[in-house]
Amino acid sequence: MFKINIVIPVLFFLVSCGGGGGGGSAADPAPIPMPTVSISANPVSLFVNEQAAISWSSTNSTACEASESWQGVKSTSGEEIYTITVDGSHVYKIKCTGGGGSTESSVTVIAEYKAQFHEEPIVINDPKLYPQVCNTDYSEAQPSIQFAIPVDINNDGWEDFMVHQWCDLYRDKFGDVIQNPTPDLIVVHLSNGDGTYRDGNQEIFGEDIPSLGGASRKYDRGDLNGDGRDDFAFAMNWEDGRNGDPWEYHRASPAIILSKGETEYEVIKVGTPDWGHAVTIVEHDNGNVDALFAGFTGIGLQAYRYSSEGWLDVKDEYPPENIMSDDGFNIIDIGTASWNTEFKHQDNYIVATDQSTNYLERGLALWFRENNVWSKVDQKLTPIEFFINQISWQGSEGSAAVYLVNGEYSIDYTPETMCFFEDKFDDSGNTTFLGLFATSFHKEGRAIIEGETYNQNNFNTSQEVKVFQIQDNKMVEIESPFNIYDNQVFANFLDCRDLNNDGYTDFSRNAFSRSYGYETPRLRGGTPIININTTQGQMVEYENNQSYEMPGHELLLDAGHGQGFPRDINGDGIEDIVVYGETMRNEFNNYDGSIHVYLGYYDFVLE
Repeated sequence: MFKINIVIPVLFFLVSCGGGGGGGSAADPAPIPMPTVSISANPVSLFVNEQAAISWSSTNSTACEASESWQGVKSTSGEEIYTITVDGSHVYKIKCTGGGGSTESSVTVIAEYKAQFHEEPIVINDPKLYPQVCNTDYSEAQPSIQFAIPVDINNDGWEDFMVHQWCDLYRDKFGDVIQNPTPDLIVVHLSNGDGTYRDGNQEIFGEDIPSLGGASRKYDRGDLNGDGRDDFAFAMNWEDGRNGDPWEYHRASPAIILSKGETEYEVIKVGTPDWGHAVTIVEHDNGNVDALFAGFTGIGLQAYRYSSEGWLDVKDEYPPENIMSDDGFNIIDIGTASWNTEFKHQDNYIVATDQSTNYLERGLALWFRENNVWSKVDQKLTPIEFFINQISWQGSEGSAAVYLVNGEYSIDYTPETMCFFEDKFDDSGNTTFLGLFATSFHKEGRAIIEGETYNQNNFNTSQEVKVFQIQDNKMVEIESPFNIYDNQVFANFLDCRDLNNDGYTDFSRNAFSRSYGYETPRLRGGTPIININTTQGQMVEYENNQSYEMPGHELLLDAGHGQGFPRDINGDGIEDIVVYGETMRNEFNNYDGSIHVYLGYYDFVLE
């Protein structure tokens, strides 16, 4: 049923009454109209770091004032553009005032984070040069990939890539004594300036298949010849799965990729072949730049400086090392440094692996340079509890030190890789560095017994993190700044630099996806683990703070195999993600050797 309401208007008539004496009264003044105001936004929903146009207009007003997401005195009409930098609801309210009072109005803009990286990667295909190199009777048909080094070679604003590949032994030859070199090659992916790449070996090195001369362990970059371009120094070896005894069959010459001309490079071999493991480039206040190398076969520290007359041996400008016999077991010249595993340089400091004079404690030493003289100013050592016999993954047998780590016996306790924080870590003004200490716990939780023999496969590896600040030339360990740290993820290479342009150093573990010797595999296709500095000296694991995962190589997401790092590839000031395989063996989802680059939309921002 419908209900009908009938409204009957009522009319009121005002009748003037006459009277004696009279004139009429004056008319009432017209009421002052109330102000009106309207406001709109275009668009009303957007992604963080996009812009919204706020427009407003009013009538019967003389002044307007903004509040909520914008502030201040505004004209009675206008338009302003705002970049929305955080997610959520943003209310733009305006109140306009006139003689008749005031009126307010508002509009809401909704901002949300879009995926930080492009959904589709730039794919850089491998040119498949390795069949011409991995063709020995002892090496695999597909190589391992140790580095994909980003560097803008041709000055087009895009990073190019120098990729070092080397050929592992056949699996059935692991532990064999091999005297021949580890085959290797360099591949240059040269940018076309538009997100595509070409094979650049001939353009850059003047040859189809350049080589470093073996397996590379670590590298450092710096301007060694003073031409303003990056050069690269490599710790080299033949550590490809062959037996570790005799040691001399692991030796390879230190190598340098040195710039020449405007865009070319050449490979330089320097020094004495060694089982290279550590390298750093040291810049002096007087402009000299040195490449330092160290390894495991008794060669000791090597230091070289470029000059127009050739490479100068400048080892005497650095602390002497213990010099070992060829078998690596007997000290033939006792020095004061032991840098074979790792060392890093920054701000007149060198942090290096070290040991006590009786060799029963191992850890770190701090060296300081003053008036070009190096002095050991501090040590942080951990005592060795006892020794066991261990058969390595390469088949060699030898003694292994046992330490007490977190209340549990473990094998080895070595600062395997380190980095200085390039920018400030906090507001203390102290130089800060980080070390990853590799150690191994028994897989079955068994007690480790002195003098017994164990296979390396009996242990799960752990990488413990320690952070130190240098205070009055002392290494002071600080409380772990990490809100989350997984010690069963393995990383050889680190980024300790500002990833989001806030002036504070962030941290990236460029983790291997594989998990040899680790309990928990990381099946992420090379996605790095990134921790963002809160600017208060706290490191928050980035993905744990987000509602999505960073991308990995799409062919390796479930393969337990891959590596990667953050880097601004296209020169827009925003970090991108580079991911690629650790090896090209095709049991890993038909991995084709390609590099995937996911361009970023915005900086690493904590929610």
